[in-house]
Amino acid sequence: MSVTTNEDEICMTTPELITIHGYIPETHHIWTEDGYCLVVHRILPPKVHTNSYHDRSENNAEILNDKRKIEYANYEVSRKEQLPVLIYHGLLSSSADWVLLGPRKALAYILCDNGYDVWLGNARGNAYSRKHKQYTTKDREFWNFSWHEIGYYDLPATIDYILEQTGHTELKYVGYSQGTTAFYVMASEKSEYTQKIKGMISLAPIAFLSNQRSPLLKVVVPFYGLMEWGSAYCNMHYWFAHNRLHTRAFGTIFRNVSDGFTKTFWLCWFPLIAGFNSDQLEKSMLSLILRNFPAGSSAKQIIHYCQSILTGTFCKFNYGTTQNLKIYGSTEPPNYDLEKVKTPIAIFYSENDFLTDPADVKKLIDKLPNVMEVKKIEHSKFNHIDYMWGRDASTLLYNAVLKALKRLR
Repeated sequence: MSVTTNEDEICMTTPELITIHGYIPETHHIWTEDGYCLVVHRILPPKVHTNSYHDRSENNAEILNDKRKIEYANYEVSRKEQLPVLIYHGLLSSSADWVLLGPRKALAYILCDNGYDVWLGNARGNAYSRKHKQYTTKDREFWNFSWHEIGYYDLPATIDYILEQTGHTELKYVGYSQGTTAFYVMASEKSEYTQKIKGMISLAPIAFLSNQRSPLLKVVVPFYGLMEWGSAYCNMHYWFAHNRLHTRAFGTIFRNVSDGFTKTFWLCWFPLIAGFNSDQLEKSMLSLILRNFPAGSSAKQIIHYCQSILTGTFCKFNYGTTQNLKIYGSTEPPNYDLEKVKTPIAIFYSENDFLTDPADVKKLIDKLPNVMEVKKIEHSKFNHIDYMWGRDASTLLYNAVLKALKRLR
């Protein structure tokens, strides 16, 4: 395979990235009960890597011709025997985030190399899942969803499809950030699905948010009513739209501006939400990350999180007293019943994560009935985005995730 550079990768989709990294992609389309078409990407392993690709590590930027045989823990077993694992992204993210680091570094490839049948989900409204049986993305109705609908409709549809395709009765689930929120919604609202999940990994779990420490959110959240007004009256139903113009613009900027600008962008924006002082993001990764992130979301997803921050509860969307009475039969939105989440769970958190404060993580742990393992990441600077793109994530986190997956049974 010809040499592929970081610049070439910038405009590639998830399947294209999987291909140039030497793996085999599949693209599946799944229809939800309420009419959304979800795109799910599957990764199939090669026996030998023969690809050449550009290592984005700042300490090792040469071209690698990697032809080592991958050591699969269970490669000789048939695909029928390989246990499926579904990885679900966070807010504003997509399936691409789990392959950007490349072979032997990205979580999706590490799981594939260790004998798992890897499936990468895409929630409604992100860059890959923008089709509906009745509406287009220009319609207000298309964007009338929060993470509640992702948990109530998207996850069950995706799980059922994967189990049907693979012939398994159970799978394992790895959720990150909003991917954990959606899982807790599903498990509390459709508790029968806990029987289909053999084990669940919660990375930077988000259910309770009252102790979040993001300076940006502390400024913005009290004015979330303006977001609701903008959504209702200014036709601002989705945020951070992802398109080719966005991709090429960011690619051009980060290829041509000075290192000082790139460093300033990183120092000023990501840490305001994720956590300050992290040493895990390579500057050379920024153009590739910004090709895929943000992948878009509905305004309602963000508003729902704002409500959670202000109330300190994990509950359904608050439509106001009158609408709540019509929808829920009560003036306040009901809480999700976390006692119904019977799936064995392993939780991973970090102290420098501004969104998942240890106090909120503890509150979640106390309410979940079947937490099998809780692990703090032993790196004081590890923040919210390092779970996806941290240069040392494989050693600081992913190896422990592999061990936890084996124990959750």
